[in-house]
Amino acid sequence: MKASTKHIEKSDHLVEKGLSLLWSKGYNGTSVNDIVNAAEVPKGSFYFYFESKEDYVVKVLEKYFENKRNNIIKDIFNDSDKAPKACILNFYRLRVKYIKEQLNCTLGCMGSNMGTEMAEHSEKIRTTIVAEERKIRLQVRDVVQKAQEAKEITNPIEADKIVDFIEDSFKGMLTSMKETKSSEPLDNFIKFLSVILN
Repeated sequence: MKASTKHIEKSDHLVEKGLSLLWSKGYNGTSVNDIVNAAEVPKGSFYFYFESKEDYVVKVLEKYFENKRNNIIKDIFNDSDKAPKACILNFYRLRVKYIKEQLNCTLGCMGSNMGTEMAEHSEKIRTTIVAEERKIRLQVRDVVQKAQEAKEITNPIEADKIVDFIEDSFKGMLTSMKETKSSEPLDNFIKFLSVILN
């Protein structure tokens, strides 16, 4: 049965209110009570819209990655005035800038955080993160391929492998950033990104 507009609005409200909680406190640090209190709805409403906390977190992750694609990727990669390599560099520079300025080098990526915490405990959450991250990697890969075809990137390694290395490095850098409470890993990542995309 198709969900009503009101049903969608209520579930979206719960997802929006819980996103920042889960991002900062993680799966185990966020209770259903925390979520319903933030959304100012009765606890029974939560289970009317979501089968379980796990189901809820999957919806939150999907929303998080959708926001990332719409707010960061879309405008940068659709900028026809910029060369492909410049688009890639701008994409990662913007992500780093956002983490520095808005997240104060503390929160990192919600997908990475949740994956580290839950990959061994929830197959549903793990596969959601992999699928959502794959969408981003494919978009970056397409631009890397264009840059290689235009000879802006002379690195002969396949675009898929280049993007996997960059994204895996980015995730590792976020871990180091949180551990050291320093922006130095961010700056180091950007410095070596230009070398990889040579």
